[in-house]
Amino acid sequence: MPKERTSRQAFTLIELLVVIAIIAVLIGLLLPAIQKVREAANRVSCQNNLKQIGVALHNYMDTMGTFPSGYIYQPASNLNTGPVAHPRIFDRPRPPPVIHIFDPNQPGWGWAALLLRQIEQAPLDRTIDYTLPVESPTNVAARNSVLRLYTCPSDRMTGVFTVQNELDKDITTAATNSYAACYGQGGLLNSQPDAGNGVFFRNSRIRVADIADGTSNTLAIGERPALFARTPWAGVMLGGTARTTPGAPVYLSIIEQAPSMVMARIGARQLNDRFSEPYDFFTPHQGVGNFLFADGSVHALATTTDLKVLQALATRAGGEAISVNDF
Repeated sequence: MPKERTSRQAFTLIELLVVIAIIAVLIGLLLPAIQKVREAANRVSCQNNLKQIGVALHNYMDTMGTFPSGYIYQPASNLNTGPVAHPRIFDRPRPPPVIHIFDPNQPGWGWAALLLRQIEQAPLDRTIDYTLPVESPTNVAARNSVLRLYTCPSDRMTGVFTVQNELDKDITTAATNSYAACYGQGGLLNSQPDAGNGVFFRNSRIRVADIADGTSNTLAIGERPALFARTPWAGVMLGGTARTTPGAPVYLSIIEQAPSMVMARIGARQLNDRFSEPYDFFTPHQGVGNFLFADGSVHALATTTDLKVLQALATRAGGEAISVNDF
């Protein structure tokens, strides 16, 4: 008996193209929604990072009596010798401030390194020889440690990078920080690192009582992602620079002096201005930047926030009149 032949109807080329087009449209509709949800989660995670840093700042103050310095500078002759359990090198008399663009800035340990014990990084803290400069080979493992608390999940270009001097020569390597301490409003951060009118500057030892504008109206730490400028959490390095990251969403490529490696300021630009420089705050989030205030609270400031409001928030004792409705 002859077998009955069965036929199968396949997709025509046109039908296949229609199906592919429908799938592409659906993906196009879903991707923005997925990205929006992911970015919202990243922003919350970034805020949680800052909240934990805020708790650490206040724990440090409870122990030491002041907020940590923006970074520490001590002449080699004044540094403690021998093992150091904690970087309390201010136990020795401080030298008078020396304001010069070529200050050595050593040992250079910054606010983020000084908080290691308060952020449950005591084992890492014990590996650091604080009597030696940040860039010392002895401290390479510590400064190359990537810390999640200092990494915003929306930040790109994070991780270990090469620190260079003004002549584009490699100095050493270090892990990035997505956050910077507030030097204040305006001022010559690079050449006058001691003169900040904010909560942090070189060898700063600011107490709550020194913040006359009120801790709830004063910036402490803000975002400056590696996608904009790659800077180390460990501190300032001799000859080191803070420079615009290649491909950053700005019009300028700028190299700043060493103090900008750990601090930023509010100058004459709003957040995420296309002419921003490495000593400016910047945000990887769409439309808002996260900031930790001196009272430990975290606020998302719109990139459209009035410049005068930002400048007022940056100072610790400027006497400006602002309200919570302004930001």
